[in-house]
Amino acid sequence: MNGRESGVALAIVVWFIAGMSLLVAGIVAHARVDTQTTQIHLARAKSVAAGDGAINLAMIQRRQGYASAGQGPQVSESRHVIGDAEVVVRLYPADGFIDMSSAPREVLAALFHIAGNMDKGEANFVAENVVRWRGGRTENKNTRSRNSGKREFYSLEDMLRVEGVSRSLLDGIRDFAIAGSWAQSSTDWSASPAAMMEILKSIDPGRAGQAEKRRSASARAAGSGTSQRGSGLTGAFRADAYVNYGGRNWLRRRWLTMDGQTPGGLPWAVVRTEAPRVVPGEL
Repeated sequence: MNGRESGVALAIVVWFIAGMSLLVAGIVAHARVDTQTTQIHLARAKSVAAGDGAINLAMIQRRQGYASAGQGPQVSESRHVIGDAEVVVRLYPADGFIDMSSAPREVLAALFHIAGNMDKGEANFVAENVVRWRGGRTENKNTRSRNSGKREFYSLEDMLRVEGVSRSLLDGIRDFAIAGSWAQSSTDWSASPAAMMEILKSIDPGRAGQAEKRRSASARAAGSGTSQRGSGLTGAFRADAYVNYGGRNWLRRRWLTMDGQTPGGLPWAVVRTEAPRVVPGEL
């Protein structure tokens, strides 16, 4: 074999080795993606199971007088270990959130401006559109009427039907809003999470101050054990379960009402469940 033929043979070998290397690299990369996908699905399944189990335990503890069961915010927090996952559950009265089917225009505008990061002009425009949409009639099966000739939102996603409401706006207000035929028609600001006070302050600073005083008084009463036991066991609740698993914090959120029972015989019913999602911060 002369030198030219040897060079061609060497080139073929080199190209073969390069091609095999690329093929192996592709297989390895694909395997890594499959492994990561499997790990994500496993973490989601773990967050669902651990979150739902911890929420049930937190509701049972609440019925037994755990944390705050008095008047006011009635917010309770508990920690649980479910399998190999650590879970923090926070229970909020549902009437502490803004009902999108009944909130007045000025409250909606403040919500869209502060939580939805809209400028005031656009926030007012979208708030007007929401009020206008609620005042119409519909035959759509996904909406339910509270009053003749008026529409309500069955879920927050129903708001996407309103002009100006985007997915980013919906994600921005998700922690402050509520929607559904089981929701309260008005907001009890003294039962709202502290993060909502900025919205009320922008509308009525005096009322915000009064709500904060009632919340503080209720927290002091709960801490001293003088709160009225049992008064926090009616109505509906938002249950936020923060599941620490695999180095990430997953949020599993469920809406519960004391007007029914779970299939397992527990004295509450789940009226809405949100898909788990990764959230920043520590438990």
